[in-house]
Amino acid sequence: MQNASHPRAIRSAMATAALRLDQQIGARLKRAMLVLLAAWLAYFAIISMTARALNKVTVPFLDVPLANFLVAQGTAVIFVAALILMRALARTRR
Repeated sequence: MQNASHPRAIRSAMATAALRLDQQIGARLKRAMLVLLAAWLAYFAIISMTARALNKVTVPFLDVPLANFLVAQGTAVIFVAALILMRALARTRR
């Protein structure tokens, strides 16, 4: 019979490698999410600072002030960017 500790050593090595991979992906995910957060905050800060001027214009067919329309579009874009980022990181994990 072979050494009984051999499968344990393999499992231990695999667990260590998986933990290291999770830490690397976690660091990449954290960095990417912080970049997305910074972009989101910058976008909404610019919209907030210019909201009065932008609200003088209404979006045709919707009759919505332009600042409100841009906030809605920005939210959708950031959400889609976050989904794409999560999908890309999930693919690298496989």
